[in-house]
Amino acid sequence: MLLFVGAAHAQFPYEASVLNEYYIPLDDPQSLEIEVGWDDPEVEIPLPFEFTVGGGEPMSMLLLSGTGEMLMGMSSAGLLDILWPISLDVMDIGAVEAEEFSLIQYQVTGEAPNRILKVEWNEVGLYEEISNQGSTTLRLNFQTWLYETDNIIEYRFGPNTISKGLPDTDFLTSGIILDFDYDYYDGLFYTASGAPADPTWTVSDDFYAWYYNGSMLDGIPAEGTVYRFGPITNAVTDPTLSMGIHCFPNPAQSHVWLSNEGGTEIAVQIYDSRGVRVEELLIQANQTASWNCSSVAPGTYLLVSQKEGEANRHQRIIIQ
Repeated sequence: MLLFVGAAHAQFPYEASVLNEYYIPLDDPQSLEIEVGWDDPEVEIPLPFEFTVGGGEPMSMLLLSGTGEMLMGMSSAGLLDILWPISLDVMDIGAVEAEEFSLIQYQVTGEAPNRILKVEWNEVGLYEEISNQGSTTLRLNFQTWLYETDNIIEYRFGPNTISKGLPDTDFLTSGIILDFDYDYYDGLFYTASGAPADPTWTVSDDFYAWYYNGSMLDGIPAEGTVYRFGPITNAVTDPTLSMGIHCFPNPAQSHVWLSNEGGTEIAVQIYDSRGVRVEELLIQANQTASWNCSSVAPGTYLLVSQKEGEANRHQRIIIQ
């Protein structure tokens, strides 16, 4: 099932925007010491500060993985949050070049609490060309930025030579995957399709429908394009929702108490990370209800509060 982003804010904690800014290569990067000729490297990138993806617990690690262009963080429940700047199989041009190399490196800029972790893919080639033709004419540059305080994520695209020579690919996109389970291929997939300068963003909770539906980017984003993922604008981050619901404790283990401090009854629906409703409560005015969450899997859940005549409000709660 594909859900267009306008209807999916209740199920995905980010919304994407497109910016245009000068692309600036890192000026003092740290090496990840990946061997020359790398293909599909796996290496951990140091996290200089706590960073949360999707409103859950802070990442315990940041792993460069996939086909060389994914950054993965694992939750306490063993699920993966995946940052996916561009879905191309990248490779070191040094595998065939004598004196040229592709670098994946990082740099931390700014001062706490306003630091930015910047991961850069510099002059990377494509596996398809290098392995099949032994040439390196197709190259690209891009960065992923993680902002310390705001938990904003950015993909920044630099110069590339792929625009007119994109190899055959079954899938080309950019996006974020939350709560991904490799055993069952469950998760939430927020990805781009259409024109790279003004893409359509969709959410899906069905891996196979998402992967095989044929919705792709038309090409590589041009130099200077920035995909920024910020908190959804209609989310309420304060523990007390503006409609009068107070939720505690958060994080919780066995029970969550929902207190209606307003003068009108409020309906509350609770969804898991796949967008599946796991509970529904009707809380009368000035009453408190309890949700027994001991039987649900640990993770981040979305509480949607509904009050007649008003827009829905959203709050996230962590179950440990």
